[in-house]
Amino acid sequence: DDEQTGMNQGFANDKVISDELQSIINDYNHTFKTAFTTENFGAYYDDINLRMKKKKQEMQPLDLLLVVNMFLTGFDAKKLNTLYVDKNLEYHGLLQAFSRTNRILNEKKRFGKIVCFRDLKSNVDASIKLFSNNQPNEFIIREPFDKVKNEFNELAQKFKDKYLDVNFMDKLKSEYDKRDFVIAFRDIIKKRAEIQIYEDFNADDEELVMTDQEFMDFRSKYLDIAIGNVNGGNGGEGKPVVVEPPYGDDDGTLDDIDFCLELLHSDIINVAYILELITDLNPSSDDYQARRQDILDTMIKDAVMRKKTKLIDGFIRQNIDNNKEGFEKSKADGTMDLESRLNEYVNQARQNALEQLAFEEEIDSKALTEFLNEYDYLQREKPEIIQEAVKKKKVKLKERKTIQNRILKKLRVIINLFNWE
Repeated sequence: DDEQTGMNQGFANDKVISDELQSIINDYNHTFKTAFTTENFGAYYDDINLRMKKKKQEMQPLDLLLVVNMFLTGFDAKKLNTLYVDKNLEYHGLLQAFSRTNRILNEKKRFGKIVCFRDLKSNVDASIKLFSNNQPNEFIIREPFDKVKNEFNELAQKFKDKYLDVNFMDKLKSEYDKRDFVIAFRDIIKKRAEIQIYEDFNADDEELVMTDQEFMDFRSKYLDIAIGNVNGGNGGEGKPVVVEPPYGDDDGTLDDIDFCLELLHSDIINVAYILELITDLNPSSDDYQARRQDILDTMIKDAVMRKKTKLIDGFIRQNIDNNKEGFEKSKADGTMDLESRLNEYVNQARQNALEQLAFEEEIDSKALTEFLNEYDYLQREKPEIIQEAVKKKKVKLKERKTIQNRILKKLRVIINLFNWE
């Protein structure tokens, strides 16, 4: 198991003979174009670890991992959200295994989900009682569906009493009124995200106070306030663009709000889906412009993808609008690799954004690149990199802190814009 195996030791379970293990590794090698054997099992383990954590963009990730007494302790992948259990776990081992899923990532992942194929309730209760320091179970285990559903309905009714219908939103003129609406609907978004994880949830449930259509209508108004309209066109000849943050550096009343946009993101509308739509384009057809605009409209309707709309617009302009014959030829002979082209385009756009930021702040671009590279690998910020770079500027301590915070804020915008996971 993990305690014996670690990251570079041999396989601990002596019931699995070497040939059977090598057969499993051979299948892994075939899938991921690797060359591991039982002799370098530690490297095989490390490779699985990295693919589960999804830290390296060039590595094809693992979405589902079947384990026998491995990766249940000492393994941490923040994006892991579900554990399927078919084993009589108990006490320390149970909590260690369950804890593989409870790493908080963001508003979209605030808890882990456990699916048990055996009745482990008594084991779970006993484990929590032993290790929770008498903390009530409700702080560890989610509430029953019916209770969460009632909480959602109470929240939705209170919201609808104030905002009668979506047309009422057009009457919100002041920043204060908009902010009030955003905070109220954000609570609806969070509670809806919470109730959706239950298998009993049905969006068409007639007992829900807010229908799915009503939620989508208010959601549209919420997004308009949160992000603003993203218009097509980038003003350049297919050059990578940098989209400014929705409210820039404005210190208005909405600027300090966390809109929790990740909760409104559709997993269906991702980069792979957008690339499929682009691949299907025919620049010689009469409906090309309409289908091209449909792609941008699809992105605009998604909370996360809409901020990348201008980036994709520029990519289409460069690779199709300005190169119709080349696009059609590579599509016909099967040599087109839009994913590689997009990666190159995005990387160049990100580099352009870094150089622009370095120029504006009069700071070494190498420090900015190092910051982003570290973030890509660790999935967390290392502000000390920027702090050291700013120290080289001949400014007073108070001003240095202001500059550092400003640069970090702009770097977060760049990270969000050019992150395509």
